[in-house]
Amino acid sequence: MFGFLRPKQTENAMDVLIKTIYGDPPPAKRANVSEAIELAGMLLMNQVPNETTSRLAQELYQGSMPYSTHDLALSVALHFFKDPEYVDQLRSAQLMARLLMLEWFQEGKVALLLMKSFEDTLYKMYK
Repeated sequence: MFGFLRPKQTENAMDVLIKTIYGDPPPAKRANVSEAIELAGMLLMNQVPNETTSRLAQELYQGSMPYSTHDLALSVALHFFKDPEYVDQLRSAQLMARLLMLEWFQEGKVALLLMKSFEDTLYKMYK
């Protein structure tokens, strides 16, 4: 009647992560997937085939993370920067990607924790 006997829903790890990154309550999905694919291509200096970045962007967008357009682009690019198959190929792109990510962060287009993860990962991998 008043919800006293209703079982309490438990949060899973993804719910906690989303609230940590985006706050409680998190925003609705708002990413423009086509724009995110273009931005990911910029971050990767078009070293990864567009159909490959496009496929990953669509998969990530279908998940529960409420990405902004720029957050989605960072997540797609980060996937390839971490992939051993692309490390040598993307070595020259990583510095420009880090600068572009910093610009987006300063403009308020990127979540702090995603920016930090992107920077920390690229720093460790590409010193």
